[in-house]
Order: sequence, then C-alpha cells, then structure tokens
Amino acid sequence: MTLVTHRLDTAVRYRVYGSILSCTARLHELEQTLCLDSTENTDLRIQFSSPDESIPLPSSWYLTISLADGTPWLRYAEIASGYLLHFPHLADFVYNTSSDSIRCIPQAKTPPHTLHHLLLDQVLPLVLNYKGKEVLHGAAVVTPHGACAFVGPTGTGKSTLAASFLAAGHSVLTDDCVVLNLQGKNIFAIPAYPGIRLWDDAIAALFGTMGSCAPVAHYTDKQRFTAALSAAPFCSSAVPLVGVYVLETGDDEHAALISAPKVCLLEEREALMTLLSLSFKLDIRDRRMLTREFDFLHRLVTHIPVRRLTVPDSFSALPAVQAAVLHDLALSC
Repeated sequence: MTLVTHRLDTAVRYRVYGSILSCTARLHELEQTLCLDSTENTDLRIQFSSPDESIPLPSSWYLTISLADGTPWLRYAEIASGYLLHFPHLADFVYNTSSDSIRCIPQAKTPPHTLHHLLLDQVLPLVLNYKGKEVLHGAAVVTPHGACAFVGPTGTGKSTLAASFLAAGHSVLTDDCVVLNLQGKNIFAIPAYPGIRLWDDAIAALFGTMGSCAPVAHYTDKQRFTAALSAAPFCSSAVPLVGVYVLETGDDEHAALISAPKVCLLEEREALMTLLSLSFKLDIRDRRMLTREFDFLHRLVTHIPVRRLTVPDSFSALPAVQAAVLHDLALSC
C-alpha cells in the first residue's frame, strides 16, 4: 500500500463533529465542504505520512487500552509536541497541540480505509476532548422530541438500536461517538458523518438488500452501512439532546430471560458516574479537563433524564424497544 501525501495547498476540507478538518488525502467517508466563508478557520489539519517516517520518541507512556483477551489495542504517550497514539501493528497518530494537527504514520500493510476508521472513530474523539468538547461512547438519533443518545460499553447494541430507528424512518446523528456542546441553556448533540457500523446479520435483519455497505476496517467483518430510507437519513445539523439511555443487555446467563425492554430512571449520582466512565478522554491526568468534564456532565444529568434501558437480545424485539423509548420521551419532554 502506498499513501500519496499531497501538498498543503491541495488539502481538502471537511466538516465532522462540528469541526472543520483540512486533510492531505481524500477521506471517502466524508463529504467535502465548500469554503463559502473565507474567514472560517480550520480546526484541525490532518496529514497522512509514509510508513518509513520516523515516530517521535515518547517521554512517557501513561495509558494502555487492551482488548478482552488482553491484547494491547491502543497506547497513549506524551511527546514534546503533544501526544502519540499507538495502535500496535496498524498505525501511529501524532497530535501536535500547538499547531492543531494530526499526523498519521501507518504500518506498511495497513489499508487506507482502516486508517480512516482509526482517525475518525478513535483518534478524533480523543483530540476533540482535549480541545474542549465532551464526547460519549454511543450513538444518537433524531426523534420528534429531539435527539436521544444510546450509550454503553462495546457490544451492548448501540449501533443496532440506532439503525433500527433509521429503518423506521428516523434520522441518525452519529454512531459510536456522541459529541456534545452547550449552546445557551441547551445541550446539543453534534452530527458526525453518514454511516452506521453493523454486523452482516443486523444489516440483513433491518434493511435486507437496501442501502449500501463498505468495510469498516480490514481486521473486522463489520460494515459501514448507509441508506436512504427517510427524507434525511443522516442529520447534518445539531439537535437539542432530550434523553440519554444507558444500554444493558444482561450477561450470557441472564440475556435469555430478558423478553421485553425495561426503562429505569437513574439517580443523578449514578447517572453522572456512568457517563464519566463512558466518555472519551485523551489525557486522564489532565485535572482541568477532568473538572470541565465533571461540571458539564453534572449539568447534563441535572437537566436531562438519564435512564437505563434493558434490551432483549433479539432483532424482533427492536420495534418494542423503539416504542418504549419514544413513549418515555413523550412523557418526559
């Protein structure tokens, strides 16, 4: 694989998560942004380098995220210019805090679509956290009452539930990463980019042969699904957040016992601690960031209901889950 690094004056501009990116390579997942306002600043500059480019020497490694089997997935390091994010055997991303730039140094065999996935769905949420945004691990959809977010650990069905709303004609705001922003007295959910990451069985159950798919990354069978089943399948503007649902599916032993969705309001303290555990954080040692995040999420849980949503492990139950969520929002909004 060869990545062509373009000159800076040929960089393409994109809008995602409410930010303007300038990138030296084509990101096929995003739509190019026309520069109608010459005063509009670029928030982040993205550069894809060659695999043989040198990687900055870390001054310290301060965090390692591992997969369920213990394999290291992502290592965080501090470097002189900012931060280094190392995905073993895949790529390194260098975030320069002074120039607001992200440089990707890939491994020779890592394909471009995998690099794009790592950038958009792993690295960018962490960088946005550093830049002052609060970011939750989840998906968000648009309902008649406003935006609602589905949050939870990996594997709890956030994307599948969001996709079921899409199949029912609702718009999707974001998948896997919910960026939040305070505007006036309201908290808004910020749109990401078109696509929901789904397994083949979920795509078949919800959409059949409709829509289009593209591989998420070479190391997973998940597909990035896009569809045109509603007037605006993927929302492009911020929407006020009116509810947060923490997904729970039960462990393997008890999952079969869950036959119907259950909605339960969380007390503010439990809601706050849960959301703190589900947020993207670039530097867990940054006390100012931790204070800012705590204050923001405390405001969220005092103004917006956070509920635990127990979901049956069955595609056939998804219409009942949708109905329960919409009924709950109608009562609380």
